[in-house]
Amino acid sequence: MILRKITIALLTLLVILGGCGFKPLKMSNTNNISLTALDMKGNKIINFKISSYLKQTLNFKKDNLTKIKISINTEKKRDIKERNNKNEITKYNLTISSNVEVYILGTDKKFTFTVTKLNEYKVDDQYSITIQNEKRASNEIINILSQDIVKNILFKIQW
Repeated sequence: MILRKITIALLTLLVILGGCGFKPLKMSNTNNISLTALDMKGNKIINFKISSYLKQTLNFKKDNLTKIKISINTEKKRDIKERNNKNEITKYNLTISSNVEVYILGTDKKFTFTVTKLNEYKVDDQYSITIQNEKRASNEIINILSQDIVKNILFKIQW
């Protein structure tokens, strides 16, 4: 009797979880997407790096099934995170935020989303090392931000 209840519970669980509709997000779906236009506003250095990643990943100006137009507005913000006993700044928080609008051409669909990433960097005694730390933190954020933008676009287009 107990074995029968366990079997019924396992079968019920298997049916419920098996039919949930989960599909993994594959980066190979980028072959069906073609980026036709890219409009960038905000920080020029960050926009250049994001646009080069998007053009490379989303088949810029190729003739594929799904054609999209992207408009991105980026903002870079630096805040003080820590100070020492002498009230000198020792760490900064670096936040990069991108508001993304995607237009799917031919279907008149439009969706927007915001991606925000945060990183910190240390202030050094030498100003040049502090600048290097800021660039390193900024590049890390930009790489993650670019990947998240592509993943969000793929996810929204699939649905």
